Formats: sequence, structure tokens, C-alpha cells
Amino acid sequence: MRRAAPYLTFLFGGALLALLLPPFLGAQPKGLSVTRTQVRALADAAARKTGIEVDGAFAVIHWDPGDPLREALSKDPKLLEEAERDPALAPRLGCYEVKYFRKGVEKWNEFGIVWVGLDGAIVGARRRERPDFVAPKAEEAELRRRADAFLASGTLPGVPAYEFDAARPTVLKGRTDVQFRYKVPSRVVVPGVSSYVGVYFIGPELAGWLPYDERDDGRPDNLNSGGLTSAFLTYGVIGTLLALLLTLFLRKYHAGEVGIGSGAVLLLVAAGLLVVAFYLPNSGESVYTGFGSIDALQTALAMYAFKLLFFGVPVLLLVFVGWSVGESFARERWGERLAAFDALLSRDLRNATVGRAVLLGTLAAPALAAVTLLPGRLLLAADLAFPALGTGTRGILLSVGGPLGAIAGALFSALLLTVVPILFLLAWANRRRALPLGFALLAVAGAGLADAGIPLDPLLPRLLANAVLACAAGALFLYADLLAAAIALVGANLLLGVGPYALVTLGPARTQALVALAVPFALLLVLAAMGLATGRYVTYTYEDLAPHVKRIVERERVKAEIDAANRIQSALLPSQPPEIRGAGVASHYQAATEIGGDYFDFLPLPGGRLGIAFGDVAGHGLTSGIVMAMAKSALLVQIGYDASPTRVLEVLNDIVMKTAPKRMLMTFFFGVLDPDKQVLRFSSAGHLDPFVFRASTGQVEALSAWGFPLGVKRREPFREMVARFFPGDRLVLFSDGLIEAVDDDDEPFGFPRFEEILKANGEESAERIQREILAALKRFTRNRPPEDDQTLVVFSFDGEERLRKAS
Repeated sequence: MRRAAPYLTFLFGGALLALLLPPFLGAQPKGLSVTRTQVRALADAAARKTGIEVDGAFAVIHWDPGDPLREALSKDPKLLEEAERDPALAPRLGCYEVKYFRKGVEKWNEFGIVWVGLDGAIVGARRRERPDFVAPKAEEAELRRRADAFLASGTLPGVPAYEFDAARPTVLKGRTDVQFRYKVPSRVVVPGVSSYVGVYFIGPELAGWLPYDERDDGRPDNLNSGGLTSAFLTYGVIGTLLALLLTLFLRKYHAGEVGIGSGAVLLLVAAGLLVVAFYLPNSGESVYTGFGSIDALQTALAMYAFKLLFFGVPVLLLVFVGWSVGESFARERWGERLAAFDALLSRDLRNATVGRAVLLGTLAAPALAAVTLLPGRLLLAADLAFPALGTGTRGILLSVGGPLGAIAGALFSALLLTVVPILFLLAWANRRRALPLGFALLAVAGAGLADAGIPLDPLLPRLLANAVLACAAGALFLYADLLAAAIALVGANLLLGVGPYALVTLGPARTQALVALAVPFALLLVLAAMGLATGRYVTYTYEDLAPHVKRIVERERVKAEIDAANRIQSALLPSQPPEIRGAGVASHYQAATEIGGDYFDFLPLPGGRLGIAFGDVAGHGLTSGIVMAMAKSALLVQIGYDASPTRVLEVLNDIVMKTAPKRMLMTFFFGVLDPDKQVLRFSSAGHLDPFVFRASTGQVEALSAWGFPLGVKRREPFREMVARFFPGDRLVLFSDGLIEAVDDDDEPFGFPRFEEILKANGEESAERIQREILAALKRFTRNRPPEDDQTLVVFSFDGEERLRKAS
């Protein structure tokens, strides 16, 4: 069933896509049959007839979607279909706009403008002159007669009939220009929009005509709204991710955990795609932009520079650091999900690992596109959205390369989305076992970075589609691998961007679109077949890994071992204080590193007695932790035979001398507490003297039992001492990590402060004394992380009656 799943997904996704796509086609250039190259030739011929100086001009090809009509008809599909059949309205529902600008002269006014309709017919052509151009004066009545004769001489596209509306003269210093405005009636009544045609004269010369539409309430065009909001969201996401990734990249680069080779390759690939998809396309972005006195060509170059500075450079840097950091995180848990992508980067295309990933991604593309359309289809049904041109169609219409620009855009969008939010965010979240959080962040980042190209407005449905596309591709990454997700994104972007255009166009325009769809998918299937035919899968050996990957693997191995050692050490320490008749106990342990060298324990002995062990291995870390574990093992064996304090220390000393590394010392305190008599028999091997607070005097005294640390060849035997406790007394055992903790000026906490806190809180419970000591230490060190292990054990001897009242 798993083998058949990709093919079933392809069939189901294709069927669902075919079902969902038709309602999105309302704003597409239905019936367009000419390509951008043909448009330029047709426009040049018409421009010459109108007197526009074509040969000395900088031409900009733009697409006019017929915004007033499109917006008014967008929510009424039936009325739109009627308008598309109406001879007055059909040519106005979208056309190519070719503007001719003077070179080396400020762009306003342009030489002229030509509109080319969907079928290649000239919808309008108008020559313009600069304000300082001088022309003879002409009578308005004569010009009106010539305008009427021009309109009557033949049926113009979009002007089957006309009614004179007004004359609009423009008086300049050296001439008077006149526009004669005619209202164009149509069989279809479009609510709130009126259609007109203008016939223009420059002095006495006929300068052409243009059809146009106006809203009756005078509102400006607002179709494809939300562009500024979308741009702010995109730049916000890019800036946030870039700041985060740069920080992580610098940290990991310093640690040697990231490589730059693969990231540099992806940066160069992304730069090439960016040039084809966004910079070759269209100087049309400069049509409605002005920069003072510079000409149109310089304006286009300035626009390119701004896009490169504020979009191109940040996005390319984002691809570079996104791959470097995301790869570093993914290597820790998901190395197999990068195998196919790695093979592609190393130009090892003919292998079954790449073939399988490419096949899975290609088959999943229709399902990915269908899932992306689904929320938009629901919003269309609820009348909360309306069809729009879409970024894919707009790219084909405006790009110098036509469909090549759409393919480059699909590849760039897929690369950006795959490398940055999918790889980085999901690998980061998986490392913290928080995949739901990763998908939530992926949805937000995808809304700003993805370009589903869904032909829908307003802004919110497009952002929702982007988020859905990103999450669906992320799910495919989890199911298969990174390359499969990237290929599926490329296919989905093409289906969503080029598919609607291919369904509504005719002739050469449709041929271009079908080629743009068929060639990439055919190449992907050929690549998949070639790879699968080899039967060779990519397998890594340790020697094959890049140096930074080896460092990651080694770090993870050490981390796993340290985690295991940490769990073992935690099991060696008491999980809760013992229950002692007439006494309360509180304990605290904090290691300076993952593995600590401090040790304390409570060991039940025959007759209700309690063994109290407290040790500190020199230093901290894995070696100290091993010595500590060894000492506990020996202690547990010894107390079964003889639990007298001196004998215990003698046995432990022999063990440390024979097994621990040279110069590895361990201080140790061991005592046997008789709760009934509240008497402690103890011996010490160089450990800090425990403190006793005497309730009768309010003073602090030390329980001294001098001795050499374990691991030192000694001359004197260990001494056994005895201490007796009375109601209200407190016993405090501690390690030097508390006493030697320093502040910002490297001043140690010291014994005097420790004793003062104990005196001030001596009458409190064991838990309260422990909290006060730790709080004072935290204030003193200003919450600096400890440089040595810190261990604290407090006994409160109050008698059973007093403890019962306190509880």
C-alpha cells in the first residue's frame, strides 16, 4: 500500500485540482492568443502609424488588467461571462500596454502608448508631446468634426457605438491639445462603471485614441490590493529570520558546526534564478514610478538597484545562512532526509535516492496545489474573496523570458521556502521535540515567504494559501525528504501559476504556457527514471561526511553519552529526604556541568540508624562523576559488613588509591546517626567541617575530624568523633562550591557570611534554612552560573513533639 500511495496521491490530487481550479479563472486573460514578442512587433507597427518615434525610444511592456471593470465584475461570474462576449467590454477586460519613453530625457511625458488586445488587435494608440512642443492653433469645431469622422471611418475594438460626451481642451504655452470624450454604450450594464473612448489632438494633428473606463463615484483602482501590507509582511519575516539565523550561524560557525560550501552553491543558484525571475522581467515596474529628472531606463535601473539592496541581498543571505544552520540542526536527527539533496548538490544525479525523491515530489505536486487552493475555494463560495490575475500569470505576461520567467520564479520560491522555513524551523523544532510549534512558526514564515501564486484577492486569502502550501510541503518533508518537498513545491507553483493561464489562452500564448508546464515535469520524470534505473542508493560512511558534519556527529555522540551518564548519576543521588524520628531533612544539589563530582546519600542501617555520606571529588565533569559512582558502589558494599566511620573511610581510601587516576583526590565525610539518642558518630577525610547551630547558645560550631583526603598516602589513621544533638539544634553539611562562589569582583562568599545566615535562621526549619542560604548565595553572585558543584544538606533536630506541632 505504501508503494501505491504516491500514485494514488497523484491521481487524487490531479482530480481535486481539476475540480477546484475553474472558479479561479475569472480574472485570467481569457482568449489571449499573442505572446509578448508578437505584442512588441504589433505595437511598433501601430506606433509608427500614429507618429510615435519607435526607433529612438525605450519601450516598456506592461499589462493592464482592466481594473475598474474587473473589480466590478469579479463577484458576479455570470455577468463577467456576458461582458466577455460583449463587443464593447471584451477588449477592455485586459490588454498589453506598450509605452515608448524618450532616452536621456525625463520620463514624463512619454512618446506615446499603444494598447494591444487579447487577439493582437490594436485597442488604442496615442502619441504624446512634451509641454514645450509648439503647434499651430486649430478650431475646436473643426477638430470635433475630424474626431467624429475618425470614429465613423471604421469600427475600433471596444467601440462598436459611441455618443459624444464632452470636449476637454488643455491650453499650453505653445499649443492647445484637445481630447474629445465619447461614451461607449454596451449591452451589459456594469454597476458603477462607465466606458469611454478618447480621441486626442496635439494642436491640429490627430494624435490617436484610447478606450478607458471610469468608476461613477470617482474611486481609484484598488484591485490586487494589499500589496504594501504584503511587502511589509515579507520584509518583516525576512528581517526576523535573518537576524535569528545570522546569530545562530555565527555561533555555530565559531564552534565549527556549519559548513559554507553547500550554502555558497545554493546562494549562486538562487542568485541566477533571482535574476531570471525578477530582474530580467520587466522594466514595466518603472511605468508608474518617477525619480525626478532621470529617464525611464534610468528609473528601471534604479528600481532594480532598490530591489537588489532591500530584497535581493537579504534573501540571498537568508538562503545561505538558512541552509547552513538548518543543515546543522537536521544532521543531528534527520541526516537521511538530506541525502538526496546532498547528492544533487554534489552533482551525483544518477542514483536511486535522488530518483525516488524526484518521483515522490513530482507525483505529490498536484495534491500540494489542490490543498493550497482548498481554503481559497471555500472563501470564494462564502463571497469573501474574488478571482485575480495571480503572480504566475502576471510573471508570464511581463517577463522578458515569458514562461521561462515563470519557471525561474517557481524554482526560486521553492528553494527559498524549502531551505529556510521548512528545513530550519522544522529541524530546530524537532531537536526540541516541539514539532507542533515548528509547524505553527512555519505557517507564519510561509505566509510571508511562500509565493503560491494563487489567483485570488484580497490579501488575506493569498497569505492563507501561502501558509497552507508551506505546511503541506513541510508534511511531505517529514514523510519523504527535503528534495521531495522542494520538487513538489516547484510543481505546485507551476500548476498554480501557469496552469490557469494555460487553460484560458489560445494559439501561441497557450503553446508557450503548455511548454512551460510540460518541459519541467518531463525533465523531472526523466531524471527520476534515470536515477531509479541505477538501483544505487546513497549510503554514507563516516569518511564521506564533511568535516563540520563529522563534528556534529561527534558532538551528538558525546552528548548522548553525557546524557546517559547524567541519568545514571541522578539515580545515584537520593530522590527524596529520609524520614527520621525527631528530625527534619532538606537537601540541595546543583552540578556545575552535566556531570558533577559532589556526592551525598542517606543509607538505612540496622537498628533504625542512618548512614550519612557526603563527598566531593576534585574538579567536576565525567571523570569526577565516574570516581563518585565508584565510591558509592564501594560504600554500599562496605556498610553491609562494617558501617563504622573509620573503617568505611579506610576501605574507600584503598579503592581510590588503586583505581582512580593519579592526583585525583576526594574529600569524604561519613557518619552514623542514631535518631533515638540523637548521637552522630563520624569521621572525615579532608572534607569541610559540618556546622552545628546550638539552640541553647545561638552560636555556630564546627564538627572537626581532621584527616587527609582519599587518595593520599597517609601516616595517621582516621579518627572517629562523636556529636550529640539537642532539641532546636541544626546540622549543616556543605561542599566548597557554596563557600567559594564569587561575585562580579571575584570576592568569595566565604565562611563568615555562611555562618551569619545560619545564626540568623537557626531556629527555622531545615527547608527554610536551606532556602535562605541559597537565596543569599544567589543575591551575592547575582545569579551567575556556579563554577563548582554546590551541595547542601540540613538536619533540624526538634524532637517528635516539636516536629508534630510545626507540621
